[in-house]
Amino acid sequence: MNAIITIFRKEITDAMRDRRTLMMVLLSALVFVPLLLVIFSEIMSQIEAQEDKRTVMALNLKQAARLENYILRQGYQIEIAPADYEEKLRKKDLSQPVLLVSENFDQELAQAKKVKLEIVYDTSNKQAEFALRPLKRLLDGYTQESAMLGLTMRGVSSEVFQLIEVKEKYIGRAEERRVTVTSMLPFALIMAIVVGGMFSAIDTTAGERERGSLEPLMMNPVTGWQLALGKWGAVASISMLVALLTVLSFFPSQWLIRNDALKAEFQFGLSDALGFLLILLPLAASISALQVALSLTCKSFKEAQVRNQILSMLISMAPMMLMFNTGREPAWFVWAPSIAQSLMMNHVLKGEPLEVSAVAIALLVCTSICIASLSFVAHKMRRVVML
Repeated sequence: MNAIITIFRKEITDAMRDRRTLMMVLLSALVFVPLLLVIFSEIMSQIEAQEDKRTVMALNLKQAARLENYILRQGYQIEIAPADYEEKLRKKDLSQPVLLVSENFDQELAQAKKVKLEIVYDTSNKQAEFALRPLKRLLDGYTQESAMLGLTMRGVSSEVFQLIEVKEKYIGRAEERRVTVTSMLPFALIMAIVVGGMFSAIDTTAGERERGSLEPLMMNPVTGWQLALGKWGAVASISMLVALLTVLSFFPSQWLIRNDALKAEFQFGLSDALGFLLILLPLAASISALQVALSLTCKSFKEAQVRNQILSMLISMAPMMLMFNTGREPAWFVWAPSIAQSLMMNHVLKGEPLEVSAVAIALLVCTSICIASLSFVAHKMRRVVML
């Protein structure tokens, strides 16, 4: 046991002296989530600002007096678009899409001819794109009103047009929290854990092998398992520290949220933090074991860095499969590392209790990964030095 503690202390000391490790720990743990929430908050504020703007930018609207009247009746103001609206939209000088009305719009409509309204926008101009939905909703209202008036003028009751009434009924539980953009937070957390311990895992294996400091270490009377546990313990501690700091960073991050809707959605409390740690700490330990095992197979720091980046990408991107199976997740997801953890973190964000069976399965999978990886490291360590 003393040998494991000695190796652990040596690896922790080396890791803390490494600027890359320190920088990754601080950046991934303390900056990533607050920055992400600020970005989410800003995007939602911009969308809401466009919803509340109640201004329509149009060209040639005088050709559609009834449409102009409808827009004004809905409480919108009308602005005349400049002649070079396309160029200004591309340069982002305009923050709204432009509504184009064709010549003789009202006359053709009165003759029951099919007329078109054109909305001009540029997808690279996000401000204008955010305003697209309220404008289309406004025009849909006008289309419906025009159709009803047309039926009435032809002696057909407008109620014929309203025989079917569509209503929305929300069947979610009252205590269930709404989760929209915050469902992306589990991705960020897993990425922070993966990146946080990566350089430490590389340095303690491939780095030492490249520097030639692994051989003197192997000359000491220690077993492969003692070496594996000591090195893994140091890397896992750093990864779990990243997980702890990242989860704790949620509390001050809430103060940075300026959007009221997001602030109401993201109510992260102490019980949520404990739930997150219960989910993330075993995952951090198992990812650390994998990173140590993978790095041990590499002869240089650079080679280990490339392989670990591929591993990091696979682990971080795997939870994206949840986006294609929202609400109907296959049963095998609870057995898949990082996917199962993302699923459980989303339950916590919604205010739902964690299922004991799901936590037990995730713990079993993480433990199996640790044992398999450490067994590989313990048997591989001395053979690697001899090569």
